[in-house]
Amino acid sequence: MQVREFPVLGDEDERTVEAFATGLDREAARVLAYLVGREDSDRFAGDVASRLAVRVGVDLGRGRVSDVLSTLTDLGLVVETTVDSEAPGRPPKGWRADADRDRTLARVRRFHAEALLERAATVAATLGDDVDVDPSGSTVDADSLEVGLNWNPNGLHAPLFASTYADHGVDVTFTGCRGSRAALSAVTDGDVDVGLTGAATLLRGHAAGHDLVPLSLYYQRAMVVLYTTRSAFGGPLRSVEDVRGRRVAMPQGSETGALGRLFLSQAGVVDDVTVVPAKGEERTALLDGDADVATGVFTDPLELESEGHDVDSVLVADHFPVPGPAFVVRRETLRDRPAALRSFLQGTMGGWTDATVDPESAVECLDGRGDDAPAAEQYKLEQALDRFAGGDAVEKHGWGWHSPETWQRLRIALGQADVLDQ
Repeated sequence: MQVREFPVLGDEDERTVEAFATGLDREAARVLAYLVGREDSDRFAGDVASRLAVRVGVDLGRGRVSDVLSTLTDLGLVVETTVDSEAPGRPPKGWRADADRDRTLARVRRFHAEALLERAATVAATLGDDVDVDPSGSTVDADSLEVGLNWNPNGLHAPLFASTYADHGVDVTFTGCRGSRAALSAVTDGDVDVGLTGAATLLRGHAAGHDLVPLSLYYQRAMVVLYTTRSAFGGPLRSVEDVRGRRVAMPQGSETGALGRLFLSQAGVVDDVTVVPAKGEERTALLDGDADVATGVFTDPLELESEGHDVDSVLVADHFPVPGPAFVVRRETLRDRPAALRSFLQGTMGGWTDATVDPESAVECLDGRGDDAPAAEQYKLEQALDRFAGGDAVEKHGWGWHSPETWQRLRIALGQADVLDQ
């Protein structure tokens, strides 16, 4: 009786899996990490993996393993060959990684960055703005980018500061803006090359006639909430239906205000609430007794809880599929500077991996820029990664992925809620 041994993915391989998963289907990332890991090991280096070995090594079924191996082979990341066998007949197929970990990772990220550039052009066409882009092209002006953030740097931005953009040939400078609207204005005015803005803010800017294109999503899901304290509300807030007949603090013209109104409209309660205008002071209106509920982002309830309040919140994205914060560029930037944008996306994938695997170290890269203590900024990041970073699109396509259908659906909904043109 013969005994065969197969290596399997372990905890020590998780970082490699996460790194590959920023640019691949997660199951493909596991298979690729397994094959790269074999090549990097002393015991199995040079050995070709059979289909059975891959199945055992990554714990996937035969059909799915076959599909993944075919995809990785087509991408040139894996080489198909044969396994030495003493059995009669045609030798069975086998696979090995085409390159070591670093070179494979660089190729995965480049492939995915180019796919995101193509996707941006597809979304632009859906929004009515055709743009020609050469994802693999170069440009004379590819060495620097100015990026406007949707707020002052904080834990949610830690993956960006953990990135080593210089390794990808681009110098990236970040500027904090006072909200998504300010970041979008910085893009349209030409003060920055890339802006990080809310999805509703982007579509409102587009409706106003600006040539704007969503380059990729940063987080997959919108972070806007309706929230209150038990003392202000007089009891628990369990659902949006509980808001009927209440006063809602909501800023005009902001991302939170637009999505808050969209949420109330979709739930059919918008005509049964009293909107309390708030210019970025929703929390004050709530705590001062001028409102029963406030719109905000998910960190607002967290901060109130840390101050000792009993807080309830309802997340907009749990009820309506609103995309999260997106990187936005002018159409001419996508057309004329693909190399710079590709390098930016590749670098961001690196920082995203580092933040996913080691949030504490990613927050340290903020170097004191956050308003709160490092532990609090780390908690924000960990909550955001857990609640807003994942989803089917990421599992199937990798970080940053978005669909034209999602943008079109949101644009229609914002129009129906009468906030697209505000």
